[in-house]
Amino acid sequence: MILDLIGRRGRLAFSTIQKTLDLPKSTTHQLLKALVDISAVQLQADGRFVLGPKICELGCLGIRQRTIDSLSLKHLELLAGQSGFRCEIATFEGRDAVVLASARPGGDARCSGYEGMRWPLNRAATGKALLAFLDEADRMRLLADLDWTKATPRSIASPDAMRRELELIRQRGWALDDREVLDDTSCIAAPVFDGRNRVVAAIATVGQADMITPERYEMLAGLVRNAANAVSQDVREA
Repeated sequence: MILDLIGRRGRLAFSTIQKTLDLPKSTTHQLLKALVDISAVQLQADGRFVLGPKICELGCLGIRQRTIDSLSLKHLELLAGQSGFRCEIATFEGRDAVVLASARPGGDARCSGYEGMRWPLNRAATGKALLAFLDEADRMRLLADLDWTKATPRSIASPDAMRRELELIRQRGWALDDREVLDDTSCIAAPVFDGRNRVVAAIATVGQADMITPERYEMLAGLVRNAANAVSQDVREA
């Protein structure tokens, strides 16, 4: 309510916010303090409140995600056709990689049904591809905050083991999830970068573990990397 009010009407005094929303003064104070603490709202020198940098950041993130979503569709469809497996593109959301769009072989990337699915950053190939190419400070912060309880017997169970895995991913340019999220599913992913060479998403091919076998890793990784590079190019030119 407060964010919507300030967003529509601009700089507002405490009393205006409290009276317009018909809230108790104590509640208004607590809500504004919480919003100021996360930089969603800023208190100006004249005592009025304005939207803070966090709202601008989230707005830009939302635009970027929608842009990546729309730009990736044709590449996901092509990759699904080439690989013969379901393909998806995911980006960061908290400690997860959230799927923005996906496609099945011979299907429409707009209606494949996996949009919004969430995969742990330290389990899924998309998450590991995202982590591997983050800057060091952000990567260390996330590794310290992730849940290391094993989802399957093959899950990586410690930050140290994950650091070694991420170094390998950076060297070869692609990530593997070999039954680390689900016992019967494997996934190969590669990073997508923006115009400032920041990792913003990851593209993956996902299938039954008995179909994504070690002898097929390099071939599939090549297809996935080509798709990720094509999306990166489109994002940079958008």
